[in-house]
Amino acid sequence: METEFITITEYCINYDIDPSFMVSLEESGIIIFTLIGEEKCVHQEQFSELDKYIHLHYDLHINMEGIDAIRHLLQKVSRMQEEIRDLNKKLHLHE
Repeated sequence: METEFITITEYCINYDIDPSFMVSLEESGIIIFTLIGEEKCVHQEQFSELDKYIHLHYDLHINMEGIDAIRHLLQKVSRMQEEIRDLNKKLHLHE
């Protein structure tokens, strides 16, 4: 299966994003870019994640610290939902 990457420069141009925002995401550890040759690139699987961060920052005016806190909370909610599904499966086995 072929992986698809786009350079950060292309991504910023295509989606009208300030490159410094992308640098801030990486410096904050919120997202990790792939280095291909001398260019930092984003994998297509990260597009939806980036889209969320772009929306939070540009539309809702949330800073990097806020984005990181929201990301952490969403990950926690996701883990809890998974745990609930597992517990429901176990409960149904005992019925």
